Amino acid sequence: MIIKSRRSWIEQIVMAIFFLIVYVIEMLAFQHTAPIVFSTIQLVYGLIVFAFVYLEVGTYKVTTTRLKLTTNLKVWFAIFAATVIGMLLLEELPATVVTTLTTRHVVVNTLIALTAGFFEESLVRGLVFSAFLQNAKNHRRSLKFTKAAIYSSLVFGGLHMMNMSQDNIEGVVQQVVYTVVLGLLLVVIRVTTNTLIWPIALHFLIDWQPDIASGAVPDATNWLVIIGVFGVILVASVIYLVKFDREYEKQQSLSTIG
Repeated sequence: MIIKSRRSWIEQIVMAIFFLIVYVIEMLAFQHTAPIVFSTIQLVYGLIVFAFVYLEVGTYKVTTTRLKLTTNLKVWFAIFAATVIGMLLLEELPATVVTTLTTRHVVVNTLIALTAGFFEESLVRGLVFSAFLQNAKNHRRSLKFTKAAIYSSLVFGGLHMMNMSQDNIEGVVQQVVYTVVLGLLLVVIRVTTNTLIWPIALHFLIDWQPDIASGAVPDATNWLVIIGVFGVILVASVIYLVKFDREYEKQQSLSTIG
């Protein structure tokens, strides 16, 4: 069953807002320090938030035990995984890893990517997703995981609106669109593995880019490419989450009867 958090869903949302405000203040306060100092401070803060999520929510799990996947769910997870691997290959991940490892800013890039993994996953897939899931559970709503995933992913995409201060408006809009989809992707991994560790690891890998230290939003690309690639991931993620919800409800009903 879904684990009951130590805090109410509203308290978790308030806590997430608090952590975000402190993060923005910290960025503004230390933005003119040396890159290695700035990135180290960011990572330390990310790890602090990661620890606080455990203290506030009480666990990194979503359910008391990991849901037993049926053959049907395994097939759909394989389809989902294939879309993710396809995305990473289109992004030329192996070449990107080699380039990142050989750049002279490899330490700073690594620290920033780790910060993104720990802070953003703790904030969104930790607190925010947990809050929406608790709310759905309290109101006995159907498709709890799917709805919580969609709401938290919209929040995740919306957070990237902060990049609107840059001149690359179209690039920011595209970033918001694909981060919403990536949010769903990361929730799929979160609920399937029943831990926050694997979403953090994948988030780190996605963000571990040779130019991440610049803080610049990637240039806008062809919208057909964005829609084609992330549209497939969106469909695969939503279908899997709906099926996951149905199987969770079925197994819960059987355990109640038993």
